[in-house]
Amino acid sequence: MKKPVFLAAAVSIALGGWLAAESGKIYWGDSVPKGWNGSWPAKFLTVAEKTRYERTASSTEVLEFINVLRWSSPNVALINMFTSPLRKNGVAAVLANPRLATPEEAAKSGKTVVYLQGNIHAYEPEAKEALMMLMRDILFGKRKALLDSLVIIVCPCLNVDGTDTLSLNEGTPHLLGSGNNAQNLNLNRDAVKVETAEVAGLYRAVFNRWDPTLIYDGHLMGRVQHGYAIGYIGSTVPAAHPGPRDYVFDKLFPAVREAARKEFGLEVFTHCGTDNRWPPTIWTPEAAMWTTEAKFIANAYGLRNRMAILAETPGHESFERRIYAHYALIAAVLDYAAARGAEMREVCRAADEAVVEAVKAKAESGELRNFVAGKYASYGKVDILMYKERNISSLIPGTSVRAKIAPHMLQPPELVRDVEFLAKPVGTVEARMPRGYLLPAELDFVVEKLRLHNVRVDVLAKPVKASGEEFVVDKTAVNPGRSGGSPTTRLEGAFAASAGKEFPAGTFRVDLAQPSANVAFYCLEPQAADGFVGWGVFDAWLKAQGPERRSLVYPVYKYFQISE
Repeated sequence: MKKPVFLAAAVSIALGGWLAAESGKIYWGDSVPKGWNGSWPAKFLTVAEKTRYERTASSTEVLEFINVLRWSSPNVALINMFTSPLRKNGVAAVLANPRLATPEEAAKSGKTVVYLQGNIHAYEPEAKEALMMLMRDILFGKRKALLDSLVIIVCPCLNVDGTDTLSLNEGTPHLLGSGNNAQNLNLNRDAVKVETAEVAGLYRAVFNRWDPTLIYDGHLMGRVQHGYAIGYIGSTVPAAHPGPRDYVFDKLFPAVREAARKEFGLEVFTHCGTDNRWPPTIWTPEAAMWTTEAKFIANAYGLRNRMAILAETPGHESFERRIYAHYALIAAVLDYAAARGAEMREVCRAADEAVVEAVKAKAESGELRNFVAGKYASYGKVDILMYKERNISSLIPGTSVRAKIAPHMLQPPELVRDVEFLAKPVGTVEARMPRGYLLPAELDFVVEKLRLHNVRVDVLAKPVKASGEEFVVDKTAVNPGRSGGSPTTRLEGAFAASAGKEFPAGTFRVDLAQPSANVAFYCLEPQAADGFVGWGVFDAWLKAQGPERRSLVYPVYKYFQISE
């Protein structure tokens, strides 16, 4: 089978890595270029640098570092995103030249807004450290020119409470924070339900106000068998408009991959895993815990017709190496955005326009459809870098600490050819996308969440009649353990046509002729496994209706036509 034409860049890059290894330095295992982070005065050094990468910064030390930057540069403004459950401030820094303090100023500047985030999982601190180094380089070092065309918003430490909930770690850093916040909730599973102060603050203060064209979310994987310094993925929710998603995969990622090799000597590729065979037969995000559901911040952001990247470094490599990998990838992404920002903004603008026009043209007739579930299909064959032996390491001699990296992983990996690349998001279950939704006044708690998702919701000033369909619920069920450990509600039933139904003044109306139409659809559709129903937003309402005793009607009405 021939490799698809659109994969030519990715495939040639996989082979090109070995050519680069012969003609230029490629860094494998724990290796990094000597002096890669430069030489800085003591006040500009991070905790990781001061401790030779044995420690990572606490939430207070992150604030102290940002404070040094803003007292040393006129190009920093702050966004107070939230106050955490433990009463700590979640802060993002706006880097811009000249200084910008509001989204209105950013829009007027004509520059591309990019948001960079680390430490949503506090036991994955490498992106946090890389972001602080990059802030320093952008304000005072060799990356100053980025601010000629970009407004860069940086939140090195989103999970401030988890960062300071310390436990002992194998390898470095010796102490690590918790994956969850102070409520024991996983912030990177809160993208749809938005029940945490941290994610609500991120949406309200940054996403909804500043509307970044691109976001980057930094993570860490476990011990992996592939040979890449870092893996990247974009939003893969089939319900999202494909324009921004395809741009990231087809244009940005191949360019960034080449830049990471040429400038930083690193091999990077799609965030995937294999089927644990040798040689591997598949390469898929599902094997790396990435799904087509919107529960992740980066996945959900794609529903807004914007671009998103999540990146994860291998967990077995040294702390310095993991920081370097994030530094390299983020720098390459920023360089690309600086050069192609206008093009990226146009892709997003066109997606906004297309979503609105599709609703206006097709929704009233019932022709418009979208996906409530999906899977990964094949792009064709790809060549990947893999280690044949698994990363099983013994104790460090004289200690009770397990070694991070097996000796064979300090050497170059093997090139495995013609592996099935199962990473193409495709829809599997469809639903009709209406002209809009009508919600009774008692569902104000649902409306609050929609508005956090930047969905415009109006209130009827007078009664209306609507024609559409309503979902008759025959049974409710809960799937424990799904979607990152949270129970997921499922409704069984079917839609029934409904004409001339009356709705009183005070009813909430979501007109889908808006750029956030796909977000509203995904959240409100009763059969979307990862929407508001799935995440339990309606659980209290459902329980009060007694669905175990009788059939009931899902309280969100899908209208195709409305009349006063």
